Amino acid sequence: MRRALVATHRWLGIAGGLLFLLWFVSGIAMLWARMPSLDEAERLRLQPKLDLGAARVSPTDAARNLGPATASVRVAMLDGRPVYRFAGPGGWTTIFADDGSVLERLDTDRATRLARALFPEHAATARHDRRLESPDQWTLQSRASLPAHRLRLGDADDTWIYVDEQTGELFLTATRGERRSAYVSAVPHWLYFTPLRKDGSLWSNVVIYASLLGTFLTLTGIYVGLRMYGRGKRKSPFRGAALWHHWTGLIFGLVTLTWVFSGLASMQPWGWLESEGPGEELQALAGRPLEGADAAALVAALAAHPQPGVVSAEAAVQGGRPWAILVRADGSRTRAALPGLAPAPPPEAELAAMAARAKPGAPIVEQRLIHAGDAYYYSHHNSPRHFPAWRVIYGDAENTRLYLDPRTGELTGFVNDGSRGFRWWHLALHRFDVPGLRERPLWDLVTLPLLAGVSLVCLLGVWMGVRRLRRRERARRA
Repeated sequence: MRRALVATHRWLGIAGGLLFLLWFVSGIAMLWARMPSLDEAERLRLQPKLDLGAARVSPTDAARNLGPATASVRVAMLDGRPVYRFAGPGGWTTIFADDGSVLERLDTDRATRLARALFPEHAATARHDRRLESPDQWTLQSRASLPAHRLRLGDADDTWIYVDEQTGELFLTATRGERRSAYVSAVPHWLYFTPLRKDGSLWSNVVIYASLLGTFLTLTGIYVGLRMYGRGKRKSPFRGAALWHHWTGLIFGLVTLTWVFSGLASMQPWGWLESEGPGEELQALAGRPLEGADAAALVAALAAHPQPGVVSAEAAVQGGRPWAILVRADGSRTRAALPGLAPAPPPEAELAAMAARAKPGAPIVEQRLIHAGDAYYYSHHNSPRHFPAWRVIYGDAENTRLYLDPRTGELTGFVNDGSRGFRWWHLALHRFDVPGLRERPLWDLVTLPLLAGVSLVCLLGVWMGVRRLRRRERARRA
């Protein structure tokens, strides 16, 4: 049995060693680099200020031919004109509020004009690059925004920007430095090679079965390493690279297993760790669907009471009553009463009533305002959370948790059995995303040496495999 496991570990290592080495070395790069993105703060900073002076068409009239009731309505600016953006089953529909025309497709000239307006310092050099119907390397995570236009600013950083053809919204920026660093970090780590990642099913199966292979390889390595420990003068019967592989495997084997298995968990294979999400809770919190009259009330209120600094506004229904959610360029969100738009953050009594309404009949174990992160709602590196937050813990079968934004009453966090399992089996194990450790620079000081050690284990294994194959080839030729 031991000989069989040694042989299995050896040949599996030769087959997958380079891939596993690629995963861990790129993991080191991912401590500081990710895929290019556009964070919410930067997106809002670039948004033009809301001005409804030219609005002549009501949201009710604008949405008359859209079919089913929309789930959300936003008011914003596009190309210097006010627009309504309606979210429906087929995605977003953008309608100009001045004449009621539908944005059928953002053409090249308008996309270029938008880019120059968003980045006036590069107006002389910005140019259209291409129209994307299928994802390129940097829009693999943003397929919902396709078709899109890719434009180049012509700046010193060779920045590419992407504009959604359906909504006219900027959704991604990518500098030359971000693109280059992604090729040694997120792209190899996630196997985000465009030809592979375009086929979602193929990519998913490759990652899942490669992770299963890595998990089995690591388990056999740990078993063999423990069985061989204590033999020989150096507590190991091996010499040279094999000796170093044995010792580094004993030291870093458990963390290797942790990372490979938690990488498998990230794919939620065969429905494991999947969560249905807070669909029912959101409906219960609203109390009724959004209606055209709600959006019309929002637009009338904004026209009568202009809001300086507001870049977009959304009609929201909470407890059967319409409210305005105002978003400013600094990222702050405010709930305002209609029709006067007076600030109306929900008091604690209302937040408690919302908690009871979200899951009728479910006992509430605890609800209170939290001012710092807990085990499930927290800021992590590039994923900030707003505090304070209203936390509700239920005593139902899934120990559900809800987190509400006390500024607006919006649901900002949801935890049930599926998402709880994902949090611990993937986020905690793969990113060391645990209280006290996730803060930098402590996180880097712990993670970097472990990644370096695991990479060394794989590098030694690859070298040993290559050397063995060369010996076999020389023997065959002899």
